[in-house]
Amino acid sequence: MSTFPPYFLFSLRLEAKSVPAGRAKLTPEFLSEKYELPALGNFAPHQSPSPRRGARTDAARPAGTADFHVRFGWRADGLFLTVILRGKNRPVTVTPQQLETSDSFSLMLDTRDVRVIHRATKFCHRLLFTPADPENSAPGAAPGAVWLPIHRAKAHPNPVDVTRFETAYAARKDGWSLSVFIPGDTLTGYDPAEHTRIGLSYVLFDNEFGWLAQQLPDYFPVTEDPSLWAAVDLVG
Repeated sequence: MSTFPPYFLFSLRLEAKSVPAGRAKLTPEFLSEKYELPALGNFAPHQSPSPRRGARTDAARPAGTADFHVRFGWRADGLFLTVILRGKNRPVTVTPQQLETSDSFSLMLDTRDVRVIHRATKFCHRLLFTPADPENSAPGAAPGAVWLPIHRAKAHPNPVDVTRFETAYAARKDGWSLSVFIPGDTLTGYDPAEHTRIGLSYVLFDNEFGWLAQQLPDYFPVTEDPSLWAAVDLVG
């Protein structure tokens, strides 16, 4: 039996809807369901820790799966992201020295959608968001955002000023929600007037559910190979 998931055999092409112009207060669930990105599978992790003995699970959802939503929108001045995770029984864990194995959400973007190559170009970005600031783990602390270099990249983008990102975060007993506005001028090559298609992929790493990805399990190098990312049309 093949170890390749069937959806590896075709390219994923999605649509991102535009966000209305104008100043609006960013909230933890800023983007509505109409901005939801489809994902393959039910987010049953490829290799996940077993739930703790006696842990309560949601009766409407199979044990070992997450209620996980990713919403994505665009505007001429930047990109919007909303991430919602529910169904957790364990607290969030963020370790400053081990961000990639902490509870985190990685967003991979290619502002020119050059997906015919396996090594990232200067238009490729990897942004990692943590549901708690690594330097301040107190309850209610603001989330963290960092830019990470992509392994084996042919070139890196211009420095990404993550301090200009706007974030809104809410913690709940069974999870968290996070919304981010990424100014377009912090991303090398972002120009939706000229380039109406971008490359996109994401991975959520969770201490309870393991690796939750948009399309492919964790034995695919989705954090570094742009040819594995989805094409996203920026539609009005």
